[in-house]
Parts: sequence; C-alpha cells; structure tokens
Amino acid sequence: MEYAIGPVLALLLGLKFTDYKTKKHQEEYKALVERVEKVEAVAAQAEAETFKKVVKTIQPVAVAVKNLNDFVGIR
Repeated sequence: MEYAIGPVLALLLGLKFTDYKTKKHQEEYKALVERVEKVEAVAAQAEAETFKKVVKTIQPVAVAVKNLNDFVGIR
C-alpha cells in the first residue's frame, strides 16, 4: 500500500508546486512587460524632447554662420 501511495503523493505535490511556480512566473512576466512598456514610452518622449533641444541650440549657430558667410562674401 505504501508503495503506491508514496509516488502518487509525490506526483501530486510536484504538480501543485509546478502550478504555483508557473503562476508566480506569470505575475513576474506581466510586471516586467509593464515596466518595459513604461521605459519605451519614456524613451520615446525623451527622444522627441532631445530633438527639439538640439534644433533650438543649432538654430542660432546656423544663423550666425549664414550672417558670417554673407559678410565674408561666400555664396
């Protein structure tokens, strides 16, 4: 009798443990997916802001170079 109950009990405990770990990993996976989506959104926003800042910084330099070229007679 013990020879039949032991393996069946071990199998049931193993299945329950596997189910528990699978659910835990699914929760971790969902949390990581949410974090990745947040990071992607922040990165896209930062990229757009960086482009605007670069344009604001380069524009006065471009105007000054154009004025200098006109003064010197280039173009």
